[in-house]
Amino acid sequence: MRRINNLPVRNKFILLYLLGVLLPIIVLLIYVLTNIAAEIKTREDLNAEQSLNRIYSSLSSEFSSAVSLSNAIASDKTISALVQKDYETSTEYYQHYYSELRPFLKRYMLAYPRLVTNLSIFTSNDTIANGGHCLHITPQVESQEWYPMTLPADPQLSVYLGRQVGQTDILQLCITRSLSNTSPFTDILRIDLNMELINRLLLQEESFLSLYLVAPDGTTVSYPGSMQDSYMADRTVRPPANATLGIDFGEATAMAGWRLLAHANEEATRTNVMQSVLVGLLLGGVCSLFAGVMAWIFSNSIAIRTKGLLIHMDSMSAEHFSPINHDFSKDEIGELTAHFNAMGIRLKQVINDLYVLQLRQKSLELENIRAELKYLQAQIDPHFLFNTLNAILVLCVRNGHHEEADIIRALSKLLRRMVDTSHDTVALKEELDFVRMALKIEQFRFGDKLQYEFDITPEAEMRTVPVMSIQGLVENACKHGVQGNNERGYIRISARVNANDTLIVEVCDNGVGIPPARLKYLQEQVDSSQDMPDSIGLQNIYRRLSLQYGKSVKLILRNGDEGGTIAQIHIPSAQKGA
Repeated sequence: MRRINNLPVRNKFILLYLLGVLLPIIVLLIYVLTNIAAEIKTREDLNAEQSLNRIYSSLSSEFSSAVSLSNAIASDKTISALVQKDYETSTEYYQHYYSELRPFLKRYMLAYPRLVTNLSIFTSNDTIANGGHCLHITPQVESQEWYPMTLPADPQLSVYLGRQVGQTDILQLCITRSLSNTSPFTDILRIDLNMELINRLLLQEESFLSLYLVAPDGTTVSYPGSMQDSYMADRTVRPPANATLGIDFGEATAMAGWRLLAHANEEATRTNVMQSVLVGLLLGGVCSLFAGVMAWIFSNSIAIRTKGLLIHMDSMSAEHFSPINHDFSKDEIGELTAHFNAMGIRLKQVINDLYVLQLRQKSLELENIRAELKYLQAQIDPHFLFNTLNAILVLCVRNGHHEEADIIRALSKLLRRMVDTSHDTVALKEELDFVRMALKIEQFRFGDKLQYEFDITPEAEMRTVPVMSIQGLVENACKHGVQGNNERGYIRISARVNANDTLIVEVCDNGVGIPPARLKYLQEQVDSSQDMPDSIGLQNIYRRLSLQYGKSVKLILRNGDEGGTIAQIHIPSAQKGA
């Protein structure tokens, strides 16, 4: 540390740049260059798998649609009846063919216009004319490779050499199945699939993958370039050995034995790696250059101003208190310069400053004496008040004013309780005794207009509550429930402990109640951080309860079913509130 402290500021910045900027950048670049290829390869493999799964899902969906179409046609009783009917004349057949059979088949083809290129029904019914969608089963037909080896044929995807429009030989996919097992005729449905659609599906992911659709016999039906090379009919095309990704179609489906193979595009991976390396090198060079320039600027900023400050300090030691006028910056050196100028000015006023300091000390001592006097007065005033009340109490008893004496005695106890700050919480029984004294004084004010009742369970009496928490609710009931009521006022205080070991204290009155909008406002604002000038008592009660028991405490206000207002507080047990 001593060697570092002895280095000039400029050399410290150079060392910081080399060790704190340039070296970490070089290490980071080495790490990136050595690991980025594997990370990109992992990402590309994941993209390849996702692309393969997307194509697999699309092909499975198309093939399933073709199987569903074959099932729908095979279960169409109208088509089966028209194909299996024994026609007396060709005219009768053509009439049914053009009016019923062909429209039905066209309608099925229109349901899948992209997927199906042709629907053909091959039948042994000789009364059906050979042509259109209905063809005779001949030995030549039976020798074709699409013709099922066993009958009845189940829906099964197969490949055969066919011709499209334009007389081009292609590898064609089709689905064959028997129309009926009970007919005296053999009726086979063949659905030719749109090879252009299938090839387009495989070309969707050509930027990531080279995809190959492989038949159970190993024939590659669709592959990159097959749309231009589809005339190849010798089935010599096979998937390459590097096509390592693959998905087998389900054995329980029409595509049993078929596979979808893929080969990831390594050229794209290499391109991504090179781009990432070049970007990393470029960013590393820019960051290094920028950090070097900024280090040079900062070191000059600190070194030049520090030297100027040292020169002025030397002049101050020779009792020249001239300020530095050329530095008005807001950084630490600028602040140090400003403090240096202020120190020079203050040194000239040191005697006056010492004199002012002595005056302030004397003023502080005077304030302390005044505070002690106020404290003594605060101790004397309550004793004077209680002595005066006791003198009035003795006078009332002596003159036979016993009712007034009881009220003065309750008032004296009430005031003693209010000035007693030695306890924050008391037993509910003690708090209710305090409430009874307050109600007794209120009853003296209102006379027969106020009646009150207590309903307290023994278990509830032993629970503790904050001092004067219940009394505040009773004061609200007297003020808003009894005072504004033209009839006789009634207040009921009840307390119980529920099954959750929560103390529930309820103060009810028979007043006019609270308007719904006002009640909603009070309930929302009682636990708000904003002060409620018109309901400060409720807010203080809730805050004291929250400080003592946490957020589990509740203060609920509502109107009674038969009028009046009900104020409820829910206080959890000491264990739950802690």
